[in-house]
Amino acid sequence: MNPLHDLATQALLGSERRPPVLTPLPGAVDDLLDAASPSETALEIRVLRRAGVLAACADAGYVPAVGSAEPPPLCEAESLLAATDPQWRAALVEIFQDGPDLLQREALRQLAEYGAVLPPKILPLALTAASKTPDLQAPLRPVLGQRGRWLARFNSDWAHALSGDDAELDFSLWERGTLEARKAFLRQLRRRDPAAARTALETALTELDARERLTLLEQLSVNLDASDEDFLENRLTDRGKEVRGLVANLLARLPDSRHVARMIARLAPCLRQERKLLRQHWVIEPPSAFGADWKTDAIEETRAKSESLGERAWWLYQIARALPLAWWSERLALSPAELIGWAKKSDWSEALLRAWHDALTRERNPVWAAAFLGETKLPGLTVDPFALIDHLPPAERESYWLRLLNKSARRSSVGEWLGRIAQSGTPCSAEFARQVLQHVRATVASDAGKWDYSLRQALPDFICLMPVTLLDEPLQHWPVEPEAQYFSETLARLIAIAERRKTLYRPPTSRNPS
Repeated sequence: MNPLHDLATQALLGSERRPPVLTPLPGAVDDLLDAASPSETALEIRVLRRAGVLAACADAGYVPAVGSAEPPPLCEAESLLAATDPQWRAALVEIFQDGPDLLQREALRQLAEYGAVLPPKILPLALTAASKTPDLQAPLRPVLGQRGRWLARFNSDWAHALSGDDAELDFSLWERGTLEARKAFLRQLRRRDPAAARTALETALTELDARERLTLLEQLSVNLDASDEDFLENRLTDRGKEVRGLVANLLARLPDSRHVARMIARLAPCLRQERKLLRQHWVIEPPSAFGADWKTDAIEETRAKSESLGERAWWLYQIARALPLAWWSERLALSPAELIGWAKKSDWSEALLRAWHDALTRERNPVWAAAFLGETKLPGLTVDPFALIDHLPPAERESYWLRLLNKSARRSSVGEWLGRIAQSGTPCSAEFARQVLQHVRATVASDAGKWDYSLRQALPDFICLMPVTLLDEPLQHWPVEPEAQYFSETLARLIAIAERRKTLYRPPTSRNPS
């Protein structure tokens, strides 16, 4: 416990908005604090005097007692088997000391699959790793066992082990916690009771600045549904521009919301059909003037100086991006690929393509993602192909990844390409893994491989995504020429990761829990 740090954290929130809690301290230091800041003194002065006393005491070596007169309660008896296999224990130590993160998550998942818990000596390593890597926290909780949860009570950095969806909510975090603590609390409450979380946020909004409102309103994305609509509608007039934009985006995720209906009503008159070469063709024309009520839906009249769109195109873009992608296909009776082709021929192609890309980011529609990936050039829009591929089902991603690799003529880009695949965390097929290893070996043997540092960083992660049946292949057929000696350290790490992964697929106890 650091009382000066706790006091500073509370003071940053402002004594008028949330009065600091001056917690008593044991011993003579508390007497000194009382003498320096009597209770009849104004709260602001008491806080400053208390901070001065605590700082002077810290300089003199004062450390608050971390224990209590009463011994801690005994840990309850463990109901699950701990991993007792020596190879498992050794592998777990190495995994939580050296990583990578993907391997740590795999170890936790496999341990849970076997119905076992972490050995006691591994618990501090695993709890510390999860405190630094939030993605580990959810898979860690099922394998902590009674001892792990008991141990986490004595270290505030390990509190994440006690804060799962089934853990008891600590409402003091909402009342007096930091912004990050309040964000985590609200997100957890949204998972359990969306209405209660919404009510808590509504009560607190008047005390929050724009940054706090933005951060906490973002948590409404958890379990967002029609019951949130009225609350969000009232936030469309928020003083903060970014807050209004966030609220509009949340409402756009509700296809039946009044906000979306108003946007459709504004855009529908912009579409008309014209006869050309004996056929009817759709034509779009942006609004000619800014509507009097548009600002109430977070539509900005004036575009930024850096904005490439013209005035009317800017209005069209803002309206169009709020519409569900399905609306366009239903209204124009065109597939996503046909709609993109139609937009490219329009005078307003950039506004439409940008709007659809924004909507795709929101909806993660795989058909639209494939349509965008099928285009070689999109006017006014630069897309991240890896982000689009992430919208596809895992089984469909590999063919697109290979196309990106084969398009690249530079061996030096292999590391960046491999890093993006590893970042996705998608397990790969045997055939895909073999093709990747073939490219990587060719790169290592080339002059470009010496300078592709990202390749040596990404390859250990990629080995964690390969099928277990292929784990002998990363260890074979690497170049042995003196020019490739720079790769020896990376190869040694690949061998170690492969061996640790093999261990994870053997029972971790003397008998199989199943």
